[in-house]
Amino acid sequence: MQLTYKHTYNGTPEQVVALMRNKDFIIDVAQHAGATSHDVQIDGNVTQLRMSLPVPGDVAKFVGKDVDLSQRFEWAEPAADGTSTGQVNVSVKGLPVTVEATAVLRPTGATTAGEYSGDLRVKIPLVGGKVEKMVAPFIEQAFAGIERRAQEWLARDQQG
Repeated sequence: MQLTYKHTYNGTPEQVVALMRNKDFIIDVAQHAGATSHDVQIDGNVTQLRMSLPVPGDVAKFVGKDVDLSQRFEWAEPAADGTSTGQVNVSVKGLPVTVEATAVLRPTGATTAGEYSGDLRVKIPLVGGKVEKMVAPFIEQAFAGIERRAQEWLARDQQG
C-alpha cells in the first residue's frame, strides 16, 4: 500500500534534521505517542527509536494488545539548495509489517515542506491487504505525531 504524508515545519530543513538527531526530542515523540517503553540510539546520521505501543482495538485482534515498533531515520547531508533527504523505515517485531519511505525536506521561505512517501507492506497471506488498511491510520498517526512534536520544539527554539 502506497503511503504519502506532507508536513510543514516552522523552521529550516537543517533545524528539522537536527531535531531528528536529538535524543530528547525522540524521547518526547515516544512519550507523546503513548509508548509504554522506549529506547533511543543515535549514531551519526542514523536515529533508531524502539518503543512498545498499545494497539487500537480493531488491529489488536490480529497483532495483540501491544506492538514493539522500531523506527529508523537516516538523513544525508543537505544539498546546496538546503534540501535534506533521508530514509524512514518502520518495522514491527514479530510481525511481517514494514514501512519503507523516502523523506524530502525542502526550504520554502520561513518554513520547510516535508514529504514522506513509500510503501506499507503486511505479508500475511489472504488478509495482508485488509491488515494494511487497518494499520495505515496507525502509521499516519505516528508520522503526524512527529510533525506535531517538531512544531512545538521549533516554536520553543524561536521563542527562547
